[in-house]
Amino acid sequence: MNYVALVKFAQEHFTDGLALVIGSGLSSAEGLPGMPALATHLTNESSELKGTDATLWSQIKALLNAGEGLEAALLHRPPSDTLELWIAQKTCELLIPQERAIMSAVIRRERTLRLTTFLTKILKPTAGLPILTPNYDRLIEVACEMAGFHVDSTAVGHYAGEFDHVRSCMGSCRGITSRAKITVLDHFPRAIVLKPHGSFDWYQFGTDVRRCSLDLDAERLIITPGLNKYRAGYNSPFDKHRELANDHIRQAGRLLIVGYGFNDDHLQNHLVKRIRDGTPTLILSRTASAKVEALAEESPRCVCLSNSPISPGVLMVTKGHRFEHPGQDLWDLGIMARELLT
Repeated sequence: MNYVALVKFAQEHFTDGLALVIGSGLSSAEGLPGMPALATHLTNESSELKGTDATLWSQIKALLNAGEGLEAALLHRPPSDTLELWIAQKTCELLIPQERAIMSAVIRRERTLRLTTFLTKILKPTAGLPILTPNYDRLIEVACEMAGFHVDSTAVGHYAGEFDHVRSCMGSCRGITSRAKITVLDHFPRAIVLKPHGSFDWYQFGTDVRRCSLDLDAERLIITPGLNKYRAGYNSPFDKHRELANDHIRQAGRLLIVGYGFNDDHLQNHLVKRIRDGTPTLILSRTASAKVEALAEESPRCVCLSNSPISPGVLMVTKGHRFEHPGQDLWDLGIMARELLT
């Protein structure tokens, strides 16, 4: 595959059957702190910890100082329930003010999110566009709405939203039509946003879980990195989002993966299987890991675009081919949409 073939592949990729998987890399590109910044923030705030949690964090910190990433460190030294709650609180403390600043600039139309640029240029599938993400932030939801998409969050309501994915789907219905004596629901352009690790607008009150767009004095429902996320992932509504996400991965005719590190078994096992089975896949990543490049090299119809040592430019890895092309940074979703999609 040469550059001309790459352009053709990208332009033909964004049709019916597309599912998106978006990782923290896209949020980081928009200005949200990533895992290294979160690890630094936690370390700076760790003087608050006492007793066994302080001891446990010192062990985690030693792993961080040795060069391990935050998620790897938390896998090796799983946090206690109280330390996990503290990590979740500090994550919100770091990210939410930055999220608010970005969203404010977007609403004032002082900036356009990359995902918005992309969504305005692709086919709007009648069945809805699945967007699967481990991110807690709501930049995806804002980007979709700015592009004219209704966001199906699987919750009904904005202030005391109850999780009901069937009723939520109906929120985008704009009418009923008949085709060959078959009644068909006609939907506005719809993005089905699934978040198996939770969201900043999910709250828990005892056993009751609600979605609320406001900042409440209540526990936000997010799963922090580490082993505990696999245990928590089987609780509601995480389990339904994971189930629906995996269903969309299995049913997808093609995949677009943006800023995702393939470090989450909740999605990764199904995702890697579909890619290796030959589902057409485009991976965009500023810095692709060796295992992501290997996945592209091993899979029959997968293309990985990442930052090229020739800067600016793009490194393309696919089965049987590996080349660098100087020029536009096509691994960036916004630049790719602007340069390749009309």
